[in-house]
Amino acid sequence: MKSGGQASAEAVFEENNTWKILGRIAPPVMLAQLIQAMYNIVDSFFVGRYSADGLTALSVIYPIQLIITAVAVGTGVGVNTLMSQDYAKGRGRRADQTAGTGTILAVVSWFLFAVVSGLLIRPYVNLSADAPAAVEYAVQYGQIVCFGSLAVFLESIWSKVHQAAGNMRTPMIAQVAGALTNIVLDPILIFGMGKIPAFGIAGAAYATVAGQVVAALITSGGFRKPPRVKLLLSHTHRIYKLGFPSIFMQLLFTVYIMALNVILAEFCDEAVTVLGLYYKLQSFFFIPLNGLQTCIVPLLSYTHAKRDYDRCRTIYKNTILISMGFMLLGVLGFELIPAQLLGIFADSANVIEIGVPAFRIIAISFFPAVVSLMMPVFFQAIGKAKPSILLSLTRQIFCLIPIFWLMSRLGLTYAWTAFPLSEVITGTVGLVLYARQVKEWRLYANHISIDDKRRIPVMKMITAIISKKDSDEVCRALAQGGFYFTKMASSGGFLSAGNTTVLIGTEAEKVKDAITIIRSNCSTRRETVPATVQLASGSSTNQTEVMVGGATVFVTEVEEFEKM
Repeated sequence: MKSGGQASAEAVFEENNTWKILGRIAPPVMLAQLIQAMYNIVDSFFVGRYSADGLTALSVIYPIQLIITAVAVGTGVGVNTLMSQDYAKGRGRRADQTAGTGTILAVVSWFLFAVVSGLLIRPYVNLSADAPAAVEYAVQYGQIVCFGSLAVFLESIWSKVHQAAGNMRTPMIAQVAGALTNIVLDPILIFGMGKIPAFGIAGAAYATVAGQVVAALITSGGFRKPPRVKLLLSHTHRIYKLGFPSIFMQLLFTVYIMALNVILAEFCDEAVTVLGLYYKLQSFFFIPLNGLQTCIVPLLSYTHAKRDYDRCRTIYKNTILISMGFMLLGVLGFELIPAQLLGIFADSANVIEIGVPAFRIIAISFFPAVVSLMMPVFFQAIGKAKPSILLSLTRQIFCLIPIFWLMSRLGLTYAWTAFPLSEVITGTVGLVLYARQVKEWRLYANHISIDDKRRIPVMKMITAIISKKDSDEVCRALAQGGFYFTKMASSGGFLSAGNTTVLIGTEAEKVKDAITIIRSNCSTRRETVPATVQLASGSSTNQTEVMVGGATVFVTEVEEFEKM
């Protein structure tokens, strides 16, 4: 019997028209992220009105929040990808076990993160800000959001459980409700209202945590009973095997933000503020791209598990086209009205002076960023961790940080050119890897490998039923021939005699060799056996000769083969 999640996934992802699928699942995600981006903007708006040092504090703590998001969302992506694959293969119960494991991992991750961040947050803040007020605001805000982040971890897992089944609506409602809660509470808790005292920057942190709790409660329908401890460990390994690229990519993003903050702090605190404001505004203009990244992971994972590689390519190309169209709005906004965008949050002349040329230079990177950001997600969704990690390293570590530092030696304005340069380099590398993947899929259809033009190892399962008397010779010969097998005792046939069933998993091109070994070591022979014949006057027992020995062999396709 199919689970509800499996049936839901099939109903959504089996639609022939990929435009219809994206049109169905993407808008709810984009709407949720739109509200979330509005929350980021409103949060910065109120904090900026409260204190310029508070705005700097939010920019300093932003990387810490990204680390929370990296671990929470990355684990959720692993759960999402694994569940989508299980649904595609009809394993609904296994998908539910994966979901249950995700909840346990969320709680453990929160506990470890809260302890570590509590110990290290002040040393980090002292490296990223100079003004005493900014330092204290950052420590205060950071401690509250870190210790209150359990809801982030739980909501990230439960939302991905819903999304793996094609349900984008519940996560959308959760994110919208959480963001609206934050938006409403921000001015009340920051400035106070009636009998509610003004908490200042701490109020912004409390509002953030409250919104996260609301979102977690709405998505709690994604909770599944955790499996037994033995299965828990196995599912954990599989989740992080698929989710690690996302965690790694997000952590690299955090590392480079921290590194850029340190470089910019050499100039002034206003430069750090500009970078923080850029990412606040970027989250608004990158909504379509981020939303489609979320949507194509379960869709691509499901399709790839079905081995419909042409459809995988179609999904990816359509996603790129949609993202490029929406990205035009971001380019126009950053190029035409950068001062107005900055003025939403800050009235400092120095911030505006630094930010206007910075925004215009960074806007050049938006179009190539579509490719460089979507490529790692593509490879992650099809289970290729290495290319995904390589692209993330190329973009954020090998390119952005070194180029930013080198250009900063020439001056602050030159430093911003690191953004378009890094995106172009990473996008080029990504296109090369994508072309190689497409070529591999085409050659796979012809069973030819990329490296040596030989057949790709297509696995077969050989089931051989042989006489018990021949089993030792057959198994010895198979072992000498380099075949792996499993031997099981069985009985049946005309004489209900003792048999041995041998299961052999091997490459398609070695099937004939295995059958030859079986044929050579399974001799047919005649044996005399008693036969009871029923007569009118009673029964009579006679001796009769029958042919025994030989083998019955079945060869079947193997849908998936993995050594663990």
